[in-house]
Amino acid sequence: MRNNNFPTIEADAVRKIGILGGGTIGASWAAYFLARGLRVVMVDPVVSGADLHASIEKMWPMLAQLGLSSDADPSRVTLCSHIDNTLADVDFIQECSPERLAHKQTLLSELEAVIRSDIIIASSTSSLLASDIQANCAHPERVLVGHPFNPPHLLPLVEVVAGSKTAPVAVDWAMDFYSWIGKAPVRVKKEAVGHIANRLTAALYREVVNIVAEGIGTAADVDAVMTTGPGLRWALMGPNLTYHLGGGSGGIAHYMAHLGPTQEARWQTLGNPKLTDEVKAQIVVEVLEIVGERTIEELAEQRDDRLVRLRMMLEQD
Repeated sequence: MRNNNFPTIEADAVRKIGILGGGTIGASWAAYFLARGLRVVMVDPVVSGADLHASIEKMWPMLAQLGLSSDADPSRVTLCSHIDNTLADVDFIQECSPERLAHKQTLLSELEAVIRSDIIIASSTSSLLASDIQANCAHPERVLVGHPFNPPHLLPLVEVVAGSKTAPVAVDWAMDFYSWIGKAPVRVKKEAVGHIANRLTAALYREVVNIVAEGIGTAADVDAVMTTGPGLRWALMGPNLTYHLGGGSGGIAHYMAHLGPTQEARWQTLGNPKLTDEVKAQIVVEVLEIVGERTIEELAEQRDDRLVRLRMMLEQD
C-alpha cells in the first residue's frame, strides 16, 4: 500500500473510466458505465468508432428499461487505438483485453506510464489470477480482479479478487465503487482459477458433458431440465438457501443430517469426461439442433430481453 490516503479519489467521485479492450465484454462495460452517467475512454487497436457506437446503441434500450442515470449519455465515449495520454485523467481502469497473461502484463506496463499511481486497475479476467497479472507492475497494490458476469451491462455480479500484492484498501475501494454504480460485488476470499462463478459453471458443465457422452440425456434434455427446473429456482435463491428449504421445518441442519448422504451418493457417480473429438462433435450436433434456424444475434437478443424482464421482476420484491 502506498500510503494511508491511497487511493486519493473517493469511489463515489469517479467520473471518467478507462477501458482496455473493446470486444464483447469491453463494449458491454462501456455501455453500462455510460448509463450510469460516467465518461469512458476506450482503448482498442481494432474496433472502429462506428462499431463501438453501434454496439452501445443496441444495448441502450435495455439499459433504459433498467433505469438510466439522469446524466446518462451514450455519446460520451472516446475511442483510442493505443494507450496514450488520453488516459492520463481517468479515475478508474476496467481492463478487458484478450485472456492472455503476457498480453495483459504488457498492457498494464504501458498503462502505468500514463495514469496516476493511485488509480485502481480492475481486470475483467474470467480465469487468470490477479497475482500473475500484477507481477510486473510498478504499483501492484492497486491491481485486482473485477470479473463481471456476461453480459456486464445486464448482469449485476462482479467478483472482486485481490492478488498477493493488492492493498486491502484497494479491494475496499473497488467494492464501494461497484456498489455505487449499481453492481452486486462479491469479495472473493482467496484466489482460485475461475474465481467463484466460473468454477460453479465449469463444474456444472462437466456433468452436462458427462450426461450427453454417457447417453443419459441429450443436450436438449439438459437445457430443458435446467431452464424448467433448477434454473428457475436459482434465479430466486442460491443452492444453499434452496437446500435450506429442502430441509423442511428443520432447514439446512435437517437436510445435512438426513439428506446429506444422498448428495454424497450422487457425487460418487458424477463423471470426469474427456472432450474427445467424438464428444465435441456430438455436442455440436445436438446444440445446433436446439438452435434450429435462429442466429447467434437472435439468441442473444432473446436472452437479453428475458434477462431485463427477469431483473425488473426481481427488483420489484
